[in-house]
Amino acid sequence: MPVYSALPQPPSLGQCVPDRPHAVSVHLPKWRDVVDFSAGESRVRTVQKGGYPRSFLHEAIAKAQNVVLGKFGNDKQSCLLFPTHTYAVACKAYLCSPPDGSAGLDEQDISIQSFGFEVEHAGRQTLHAIFFPAENTKTAMIFWRLTGCGISSRLAQDLLPGLESVSVASADDTPLPRDEKAETVIQQRIASLLDRAPAGGPRKALVKSEDVFLYPTGMSAIYNCTSALGSWPGSQMVVFGFPYELTLKVQEDFSKSCTFYGFGTDDELDQFEHLLVSKAAESSELPVQAVWCECASNPLLRTVDLDRIRKLADKYGFVVVVDDTIGSSANVDVLGVADIVATSLTKTFSGYADVMGGSIAINPCSPHYQKLRGTLAASFVPTLYGADAVQLELNSRDYLERTAVLNQNASYLVSLLEPLTKHHHDRSPLNHVYYPSTCWSTKNYVARMRQPTDGFVPGFGYLLTLEFCSVEAAGAFFDALQVCKGPSIGAQVTLALPYVQVVFAKEKPWAARYGLSEAIVRISVGLEDQKALAMACLVAMRAADAVVNREDDVAVGMDVVSGLDSVPLARPTTLVQQI
Repeated sequence: MPVYSALPQPPSLGQCVPDRPHAVSVHLPKWRDVVDFSAGESRVRTVQKGGYPRSFLHEAIAKAQNVVLGKFGNDKQSCLLFPTHTYAVACKAYLCSPPDGSAGLDEQDISIQSFGFEVEHAGRQTLHAIFFPAENTKTAMIFWRLTGCGISSRLAQDLLPGLESVSVASADDTPLPRDEKAETVIQQRIASLLDRAPAGGPRKALVKSEDVFLYPTGMSAIYNCTSALGSWPGSQMVVFGFPYELTLKVQEDFSKSCTFYGFGTDDELDQFEHLLVSKAAESSELPVQAVWCECASNPLLRTVDLDRIRKLADKYGFVVVVDDTIGSSANVDVLGVADIVATSLTKTFSGYADVMGGSIAINPCSPHYQKLRGTLAASFVPTLYGADAVQLELNSRDYLERTAVLNQNASYLVSLLEPLTKHHHDRSPLNHVYYPSTCWSTKNYVARMRQPTDGFVPGFGYLLTLEFCSVEAAGAFFDALQVCKGPSIGAQVTLALPYVQVVFAKEKPWAARYGLSEAIVRISVGLEDQKALAMACLVAMRAADAVVNREDDVAVGMDVVSGLDSVPLARPTTLVQQI
């Protein structure tokens, strides 16, 4: 595990973060860079060397697809490669009937072809290409991004040496090269973490490795779980609380129907309960298939009343799915309320921002356990590439140690920044610090925290979001903040991102309805030295203050900075670097 005595020097615009072949982030140093990145401006795109893999095609994937296109397509087409024929067919259905109601393609405009590839160290393998008109690439990439089911960059890299030998093959799915030993270790590790120091005391049944299903990305886990639950009794999915945007989008696009309670408040729980009561009175059929929640939510770090949702689930028979990616299984125990736990393993479980992965775990204490296991298993196809599994297993060995440092660093930053908000200083440029310990739903998060042990004390996680009084103040803070900046979270280095500017660039008014200001900066705290991180944030705060001419608050910031030398800091424990 890396321990930094000073903040790592951020790279230049468009460079990979970290500087590794399969990095999952890209550096966007200035607010204008982020805005232009979101708008697809060539100024940024032409220098971009990497990006979040579901949104940015890795160069190895792009090359593999271009070779296939050049050999078997034409210059008016594009193509995407998938590890299973089923995914290619699903992409075709998406292109023919876009969920947004726009005109789809005719079936004859799309073709699916299977190809044999020589994969380094694994022999000949079959992948599946979908060919479609080039002008429909944007829609196809929405499917790629939403479902996370495309081929991985490591698989593409291993295809490159034998690309010229690609040939037409039968449509039969052949399993991707796997590393079942690494997969088993990951499954056992996840199962152990889910049952470690449970919030409610010992459980009647423990999670087994076979209760954990591994996927190549977190969104693939969510998409496949949504698809599997499509056969479940009930007429709709419910998303309760404001989640990661694509979780909601998957339910809207791939479930029967979706109802969204975007505030996640007790009042909305009352509304939801009223819906259940009225639907139950109208029909004996179950009205809801599943309720999807996060603990805590991204990016406002709120946690809905999961205990009350559990009680409603027991009464009305629906499934509760909880995504614990933000709280992370080291800190929070959601098995007391969830039938299914969804996790993006790309984040803190991996922790080194150089491999993708996701998991779905079935709660053995769930009243639906046997049926859920059967439903998931019936459609499950292992598509986690072997080299990705090996890297994910290696990265996750120090998960608890890293999480302890991340908890300390984030909590410390919150303790310094929260006193600088408008709540304490009327003229502050900082409106609010969002963190599980600072919001109205703190009690709901605390209810899910694991019991402390000799080796680990649970905390409030690694993610915080700062809301400024204006876009100008947020931009000044962001531009002055000397850390890595780009998409993804849970990395070994701090990553800052103007979340709404990227995720809701074309939906800002809609996001604002749910409290997501365009003047927010999300910070995923890394393993850097606390004092260095604090200095960087406070210096950036002074830049924000200067923009809005708050001389008094500049002095407040100066006092805090000058007092840092006397503040006792929790130092990260020095551990052997594994990577």
